[in-house]
Amino acid sequence: MQPPPWVENTQLGALRADDLTHPDYVFRYGRYFFRTLGTHLAAGGMGTVSEMERRLDNTGDVEAVVGKTFQVQYLNQLRSDEVTRRDHAINLNAVSRIAQMSHPGLLPIYCVAPIADNYLFITPRMGVTLLEAISKHKLTARQRTQLLMQALDALGHLHEHRILHRDFTLRNVLLDDRAAVAYLFDFDLALSLDDIHGGTYATHYRGRVFGSPGYSVPPETVDPGLAELPVTPAMDVFAVGGALHALFTDELPYGKADDMWGLLMRIAEGVVIDGKSRVHYPDTVPRPLRPIIERCLERDPGQRYARVASIIADLRAVLPDLDDRAADSRFFFSATMGAPQVDRPARLQQVFNRRRDETISKAEIELADASLYTWGYELQKSLGRVKGHPIYVATPRPDLLSAGKFPDANTFPKLVTVIDLHQLADPRGLVDAWQQVYLPTLKKVRRGMMTTLHKVILDTNTGSLLLFSEFIDDPKFGAQLAEVDLHVDGALSLGFLITRQVALLHENGMAHNNVHPGALLFKAATETHMAQPAMIGLVEPSLSFEAMINDTRAIASMVLSWLRPARILQLNARTRPHFDALRGRLTQIATDRAEEPRIDELLAAISDGLAMVDFNFSVLRDSGGDLEEYAQLVLSHRAYHVLWPDRG
Repeated sequence: MQPPPWVENTQLGALRADDLTHPDYVFRYGRYFFRTLGTHLAAGGMGTVSEMERRLDNTGDVEAVVGKTFQVQYLNQLRSDEVTRRDHAINLNAVSRIAQMSHPGLLPIYCVAPIADNYLFITPRMGVTLLEAISKHKLTARQRTQLLMQALDALGHLHEHRILHRDFTLRNVLLDDRAAVAYLFDFDLALSLDDIHGGTYATHYRGRVFGSPGYSVPPETVDPGLAELPVTPAMDVFAVGGALHALFTDELPYGKADDMWGLLMRIAEGVVIDGKSRVHYPDTVPRPLRPIIERCLERDPGQRYARVASIIADLRAVLPDLDDRAADSRFFFSATMGAPQVDRPARLQQVFNRRRDETISKAEIELADASLYTWGYELQKSLGRVKGHPIYVATPRPDLLSAGKFPDANTFPKLVTVIDLHQLADPRGLVDAWQQVYLPTLKKVRRGMMTTLHKVILDTNTGSLLLFSEFIDDPKFGAQLAEVDLHVDGALSLGFLITRQVALLHENGMAHNNVHPGALLFKAATETHMAQPAMIGLVEPSLSFEAMINDTRAIASMVLSWLRPARILQLNARTRPHFDALRGRLTQIATDRAEEPRIDELLAAISDGLAMVDFNFSVLRDSGGDLEEYAQLVLSHRAYHVLWPDRG
C-alpha cells in the first residue's frame, strides 16, 4: 500500500501531542515537511517519543525522525510551580542555542517549537544508546571508551558555550546503526550558565534532585555543606566518572545500595575524598581507567578535572592499554540482572501465597502485574492495603535491564499502590486530581531525601492508577517509638521535622490526609549512624481545610505520645512550668474540637518548646539559622541508636 502524498494538512501551531500517535498529519517547518506515523516509541520521565518522517521541500529523500512532547504531568507542574516554569524557560533557551550549534557529536535538533497543547522537539532517529550497544554489538573495552570520547567532545563543546548538560549518562549517548559514531542527546535538563547569573546549587536546585542518581547526580546537589557553591561544569565532569564506570558494569560506583534514599546519602558523603577512593570496582572495570574515574568523582568539585578536554587527553593516553579483543568484550551484570527468571504464572502464585493480607485476591494481583508490565516492572510482593488500596513491591523487568532498555535510570525496587479506577464513583476526578494537583504539588515541595514518591502513571489498558514510591530497605516506623525512650529535645526535634514536612503541603493548599504513626518512616544510614524521618502514605491527599486541621491534630497527638514523663521530670525546675504549659497547648491542639488549629500554630508551639530545652536552637531561631538542619542533627543519631540498637 502506497503512503499518502506529502500534502500539508495541518499547521505546526495547530498540532496536538495526541496527533503524534495517529498517522499522516503533515505540516511544514522551514523548508521541510514532516509527517506523523502514529507509532509510539518510548516514554521517559519527562517526555513521550513517537516515530515521524521528514523530507526537503516535499521532493527530497525521506528521513526517519522522532518527535518528542512533554508528559501531561510535567505540563501540569508547569502550571502550578514557579520553579518548574523558571527551569522550563531556561531549558528552552538552552535547547534553542544547542539547535543552532554545529558539532559532529551533538545530535541535530530539527525543530524546537510550541504546538497547540505542548512543545515539540524533532531529532533524527538513530540506532541504539551506548548502554544498549555494549551487549548488542559486543563492543570491546577500547571501542566503548572511544565512543564515549566522541560524546565527551560534544560535551566539551557545550561547556565552551557555557551550557551544562546535567544528565550525561550512557542512556543519553546515541549511536548510528553501525555503532561507529556517537551523538550526545536528550537536553531536557540543559541550562546556560548565563541564565542563572552565578546561582548556587542551593538557590537553583532548592533541594530537588535532577538527573540520574548514581551516575549524574553530584554531591553538591544533595549535600547542604556543598550546596552554597556556584553551579559550574564540574557537575557534568562528575557524571563523566559515572559514565566511564558504567561502560563496564551495571553496579554503581557506590557499591550495593538497597534503596534510593540510601544511595542519596552515599552520594552526599562522597565516594572519592582528597584522592582517597571508596569506588566499588568489579573486575571488568579496566585498571587504566580507574584513576580517571576517581578524579571525576571527587566530592569536592574543585578537585575534579577542570575541563572535559583534559579527560579526553587522559583517555587517549590509556587507549592502547585497553583490551580490543571482541572475545573479551565483557560486562559485569549484578545478581538482579543475572538472576534466573521465574515464569509469570509461578511468580504470581508465589505473590498470592505469601500475601500479608488475605483480602488481596488473585485477580487483583494479576491486574496489578499486567498494568506494571507495560511500564517495565513486574510484581514481587503483596504487602497489604493502604486506605483500602492494595500495595505491592515491584522491580524492573530483568529482560529490559539486561538489554539496557529499562526506561529509567532509577532501577531500585518500588512500592506501588494500585488504585482500580473501575471501583470508584468518580475515576476521572481522581486521575485529574493526581495529575493536575497532587503530583505537581508533591514535586514542588520535594526536599531531596525527604520524599519517597517517584511517579504516578495512568494505565489505560487496565484502568489502574499506579502510585510509585521509593522502596526503603529495613525501615522503622513511628509506631515503634512507643517502645523506646526519647529525650525531650529528640521528641520535639522529630515533631518539628515532620510538622515542617506536612506544613509544606498545607502551604500549597493540600493536606496529607493520612497522618498516623504507621505513616512515619525512618531510614538508617549505617555508615554514619544517622536516621532520617519522612511522612509517607500519601495515597488519598485532600484539598479540604478540615483535612488540614486533622493533619495538625494528628501530629500534635503523636508529639505528645513521644514526650516521656520521666524525661520531663529531669528538666530544669525553672523550665518545667513553662514546659507544662506547652504540653497543655499541644493537648488543646490535639483534642479541642472547639478550635480549628493551623499547622503554623503547631510549628510555633513545638519551636517554643525546643527553644526552652535547647539553647542552641534558641540562638539559631533568633538569628535566622537553618532550624530544620539543626533539628535533624539533634534527632538523627539518637533515633538511629534507639530504633536500631543491634547496629551499635
